[in-house]
Amino acid sequence: MNNERSQLPDQIANYILKKIFIGELVQDTRLIESNIAKELNVSNIPVREAFYILESRGVIERLPRRGVRVKAISEEEMADYTTALIELFRIGIDYSRSKWDGDNKDQLQQYLREAKEQLSQKNILEYVVKVHQLCGYVFQVAGNKAFIKFYSDITFITNVYSQMNWGDVERTKIRSLYLEELVDALVQDNFERAKESFEILTRQSLTIQNETQERDSLQ
Repeated sequence: MNNERSQLPDQIANYILKKIFIGELVQDTRLIESNIAKELNVSNIPVREAFYILESRGVIERLPRRGVRVKAISEEEMADYTTALIELFRIGIDYSRSKWDGDNKDQLQQYLREAKEQLSQKNILEYVVKVHQLCGYVFQVAGNKAFIKFYSDITFITNVYSQMNWGDVERTKIRSLYLEELVDALVQDNFERAKESFEILTRQSLTIQNETQERDSLQ
């Protein structure tokens, strides 16, 4: 029972995160503790704890006289997160260069198969989770715990606020070609191409573009 109690705030936090990702809770939406508790048939206490979890991760914020709200992320902030993520991935690749044995490459390809399966079924949220898992595996191979934490912290924010770009299934399928290129490059020990593929995938997934800009960048 103690374990179940400790997990409940995390479950509620994930519930709120999913609503933000799919666009049911947009930026600056007020979150009312009692309403969420009633909706989930729980007491206010685990909801309050879930709020603290999300606040510590930079997803929600408490504003004087405005209550708890979904934090608004500007395009400039998202651009900063995007640049940081790309640079961090480059470092992760460099640290992992000598560690890509057959088992690690097999695991990477398995993550790709799982991601493609979710995308084929149009399970976008599950697909994003698999992409995060696949790219994060680079840092596991690198074996640097600090890099793993930094990657987790950045992608926690970017994944939550990128629903505008992930939500279009057909465009996501086109961008998934760069995920395949990333995996192929690592399997072939072509680390510079892996960095380039990740950068293209990341910029197109996290940067709001109009159709003409995205079509041109894909050509």
